[in-house]
Amino acid sequence: MLYESIADLVGNTPLVRLRTGIPENGLRAYVKLEYNNPTGSVKDRMAYFVIKNALDKGELKKGDTVIDNTSGNTGSAVAMFASVFGLKSIITTPKKTSQEKIDLIRSYGAEIIITPTEASHDDPEGCYMMARNLAKENNYFDINQYDSQANVEAHYNSTGPEIWEQTEGKISHFVCGIGTGGTMSGTSRFLKEQNKDIVIVAVDTEGSVLSDYIKGNELPEPQLYKIEGIGSDALVKALHKEHIDFVYRVSDKDAFIRAREITRAEGIFGGGSSGAVACIMEKVAQDLTADSFMVGMFSDGGIRYLSKCYNDNWMKENGFL
Repeated sequence: MLYESIADLVGNTPLVRLRTGIPENGLRAYVKLEYNNPTGSVKDRMAYFVIKNALDKGELKKGDTVIDNTSGNTGSAVAMFASVFGLKSIITTPKKTSQEKIDLIRSYGAEIIITPTEASHDDPEGCYMMARNLAKENNYFDINQYDSQANVEAHYNSTGPEIWEQTEGKISHFVCGIGTGGTMSGTSRFLKEQNKDIVIVAVDTEGSVLSDYIKGNELPEPQLYKIEGIGSDALVKALHKEHIDFVYRVSDKDAFIRAREITRAEGIFGGGSSGAVACIMEKVAQDLTADSFMVGMFSDGGIRYLSKCYNDNWMKENGFL
């Protein structure tokens, strides 16, 4: 097939059957492989939607600068689409972000600023507030994925309809990690509008505050965690908890080990957050029958973590092996 732009390749990612940890009772359990997007993650959907809309509305023009904070995947997507549309990009990211992600962001021509991992959400030295402050001071276009409702709309318009169509409307359970909340909120809102009985399951990480927020609990003091792409140390406006039926936490160790197991058993090369989603898919699957159709979101690929959860030395140094 012929395409006029790399942007034409965003979305339409495949569903592939997952077997590791899933009962052999006829249950259909599939994962949506978002690493088939141009820069290798689900964040391509959001970045393209937000930047293209801003250009169409005249809020951005060629030569302008876009900025956002990221755990890596959004940074790659923003940097790539900025280059495609003749824009400049600045990306802030914490030190814990894998070197593979940092190098990928730079390869698209973005300026990248590394911030302390331990900096809180409100700390001006942290990646979140640094991006917000630089945007205000320099009149940059601030994508602000954690609070942007365009982040939610991107998945309401693309991810949700794709899953509904691919499963021929038979999906019964949707399992998705939560970080910014955009993927979960937009996709689940669309799916619930088609069938209110679809069960929405959110996956958080130990150390994050999001699962307590969803459950209506008092927010705990956030703790550091190694996994990238899910979890948050503060509430985010792109997360609409009213669409979520259940939420579970997964430890760094369990997520990383499961990602490695799936890669070796099935050749599905997901990142650490994909391992977390798979852990909860297994948990949910224990109570399901052959009539159920579960879909999990694998947000990126393991190639971004060759120096981390796929590196035996790193895993041993961090007590995971």
